[in-house]
Amino acid sequence: MGASGSKAAQQTVRKFPSRATGSSPPAASQAGRSTPRPAPAPARPQASYTKNDAIRADSMDPNGPERISADFAGRLQKMGIVQPNPTYSPSSIASPFSDASGIEQSLSTPRFPSASKNATLGALEVRRQLEARARGELENMGKSTDKGREFLDIGTVKQILVLRQGGASATDIETRLRLKPGVVARLGPQGIVAPAS
Repeated sequence: MGASGSKAAQQTVRKFPSRATGSSPPAASQAGRSTPRPAPAPARPQASYTKNDAIRADSMDPNGPERISADFAGRLQKMGIVQPNPTYSPSSIASPFSDASGIEQSLSTPRFPSASKNATLGALEVRRQLEARARGELENMGKSTDKGREFLDIGTVKQILVLRQGGASATDIETRLRLKPGVVARLGPQGIVAPAS
């Protein structure tokens, strides 16, 4: 399969260079012919370690202090120090910040949503609580205070599903696998979730 050109290319012998890269080319006397030499590169200006007038002129700011008029400097001094306010925009159509009581707050103070209204912080808090409960469950396993497991690994879930398909009741499965009462019921009615064979 393929074009005849590609088959011909496969049959041709590839010639590799006879000298290593970076090494000097063979001398002209070997081949009996002269090779043209490349033109020399133009000379680059050398770095100077002393300042001359051209360097000083190049380093000066075209809008430097000597270019600022006395009128402009007076207006800057009259304005005074500017208070940075990254949240304020004169073109904004949003109203100024106010809290629940209707009192306007300073625009310079940052506003963050309360922890109860922040979805990310709420999710992180729930995750922290679940991790603490799972850790407590692992620490109590096998002790007299052990009330059974509630947090399951995938192997235990598969065992529950297989036992339920085999006709075992939820209470039998929970006592056999030492689970908290009601854990099997959380998987839903039989037939909704089934183990993959």
